[in-house]
Amino acid sequence: MKGVDIFDGVFTHQECEKFREILLYKCQYRYGERDNPHTKPSGIVCDFTEFIKSDVDINTETTHLNLFLKSLTRKIYERNENLKKMTIYRVYVNLFTPNEDPSFHIDGENTVTCLYYLNPSLDPNEGGETQFLIDEEIKGVISKPGRLAMFSGEILHRATAFKNHPRLTLAFKFV
Repeated sequence: MKGVDIFDGVFTHQECEKFREILLYKCQYRYGERDNPHTKPSGIVCDFTEFIKSDVDINTETTHLNLFLKSLTRKIYERNENLKKMTIYRVYVNLFTPNEDPSFHIDGENTVTCLYYLNPSLDPNEGGETQFLIDEEIKGVISKPGRLAMFSGEILHRATAFKNHPRLTLAFKFV
């Protein structure tokens, strides 16, 4: 898709499931964010920005999470070396409950967003894609488990929720 790079198989299915479980049950979430000033908050968020910039584990329970975040960062750089010249300004998990309705938004000028999908399965009837407004058309990226999507943060986009289970996406933002 024009302006969006897709990479599948970044981690094995087993690794993806392991990290999904950690992110679902070991993280402290707070009520979501507004996509735009005039929209209601959606989802819940667990922020790892300081964690990813640190070389120190918070405690032994977070060791697997720390290794996963560092490993995913390396895999992002392998797929786009230009990101090494940029600064990670935010790393967080977006968790949307079934049937939430997030709004279209941009992430900022001169930014690159990387989304890693940690969903349990791929069922097109469930929804859960990331939608992009490109050339006056809405185009979607299916949130396939283990998929990495990279795009300019200036592209208007939004998440869509699943019908029957939480949608879990790890977001890296570069400036």
